[in-house]
Amino acid sequence: MGNQPIKMDTGNKVLLFIASLALLATVLFLVSQLAGWVAEMTGSKAEAVSEERIAQRIAPIGKVVSGEVDTEAEPADLSAGDIYSNVCAACHDDGVSGAPIKGETDEWSNRLNDKGLETLFDHAINGFNEMPARGGDSSLTDEQVRDAVAYMLDEADVEHDYEGSDNGDGDDGNGNGNGESTAEGDEPVATTETGEAAADEEAEAVATIALEEGDADRGQSRFNTCVACHGEQGQGTPVFPKLAGRDAEYIADKLVRYRAGETMGDQTALMAPNAANLSDGDIADLAVYVATFED
Repeated sequence: MGNQPIKMDTGNKVLLFIASLALLATVLFLVSQLAGWVAEMTGSKAEAVSEERIAQRIAPIGKVVSGEVDTEAEPADLSAGDIYSNVCAACHDDGVSGAPIKGETDEWSNRLNDKGLETLFDHAINGFNEMPARGGDSSLTDEQVRDAVAYMLDEADVEHDYEGSDNGDGDDGNGNGNGESTAEGDEPVATTETGEAAADEEAEAVATIALEEGDADRGQSRFNTCVACHGEQGQGTPVFPKLAGRDAEYIADKLVRYRAGETMGDQTALMAPNAANLSDGDIADLAVYVATFED
């Protein structure tokens, strides 16, 4: 009698079946939770890498200076519009990293109402979230940064009480958009002949650029400000020209002419301020680096 098999009635069989299903469901649930945890950890690593690349892209770059530096030199005489084009447009034209887009009235109005004008100025001067201090251009004065912020508010048709400096209207230092003095009783000062003479002198000066002393590594650091328009490998965009395939002499010649204020195509207004503060050494470094781009 001790060796008789255990008999299970129908009720016990049903209970055993249900218990088996419950155990299977528990195992499947635990496996799905484990898979979700692994996927979340992987996604977090990918996101961290993405944020790091964004931070590197918008971080301020170092300045390469050749020769003696005049620490008492006057800041560049740029209009608010020039500053926007040179420094701010890379992010505020397309809303990179959440930057308010130029011309979006609601966005700028909300920020002004929520934070106040002084806070907007402070964030632009000292940096905020992913925006570097002074937009990444440490050469800008506090007043120039304030003018650029006021310019973006004006472009969005948002009223504010900041009067700005003399050149805060986005045109030129005299508010007339033509670079000529129009003080009452004075005649406009023609600058064409002077500009042409300076351009001729600088065109000849390109021969003095010591390309053999150019350093591609320093040039790469300087080129970071050019990437937004010309591409990381100089491939260009529908708006800005391709640089890949150009030799160092060509690049140096163009930069010297832009530095002199010579008009060369539709992008002169953007390029001339960028080239204005380049030294001969900077131009040599940039030219040598750009020449490494394959067509």
